[in-house]
Amino acid sequence: MLNREKHQLTMGNILRDIYGDSEIAPLLGFRGGTCAYFFYDLPRFSVDLDFDLLETDEKTQKLVFVKIKSIVEKYGRVKDSYIKHFTIFCLLSYGLTDQNIKVEINTRKPMPNLRKYFELRKYLGISMLVAKQDYMFGSKLAALTSRKETAMRDIYDVWYFGKNNWDFDVEVVLARTDKDIKTYLADCIVAVEAVKDNEILHGLGELVGGKEKVFIKNKLRQEVVFLLKNYQSVLK
Repeated sequence: MLNREKHQLTMGNILRDIYGDSEIAPLLGFRGGTCAYFFYDLPRFSVDLDFDLLETDEKTQKLVFVKIKSIVEKYGRVKDSYIKHFTIFCLLSYGLTDQNIKVEINTRKPMPNLRKYFELRKYLGISMLVAKQDYMFGSKLAALTSRKETAMRDIYDVWYFGKNNWDFDVEVVLARTDKDIKTYLADCIVAVEAVKDNEILHGLGELVGGKEKVFIKNKLRQEVVFLLKNYQSVLK
């Protein structure tokens, strides 16, 4: 069973070490579910650390890989690590119950001016490059249909961002999907509507509380479909 407190402590320690390293701190933009949990009050827990590499030449990738692996292995056993498929990846196993933390860094050639989507913010006194809301939302929308299987956490996060009236960056969605935004939102609606009742809590159950589970089972799909249609209705 996931021990949230220990998991969060371990992720916090890794983040401190990453952004305390003057060589790699300016190269990594923190994004994803854990970023939203730490900085934007996302009401589900998140278990992994996701980043964008802001400079993607081979020398930089190798530097970041060596540094990240060295940081992660201070907190347990590195079960896997590699640079491939546009990803720097480390899988940490910590504790007696073999809990895992994935540290995943996207190394695809960045969008023009990718840095503009990140800003310096502080977590427990440590300055970090953190994804802005419009980039976070645009990236999450793009992820909704890009995985081999639809991730329920993506649907939940889209709901949270949408219900708080976040804007999403259309350029981010276009760059990630190669589709005009109205067409892509229609694809997202189809993907959400296709989720079966017995799938909706998959991967979310241990990340939310009891009341939230009831909401997810009974209302999440219809709420997300409405939000997507609402955004679609105001697009030109």
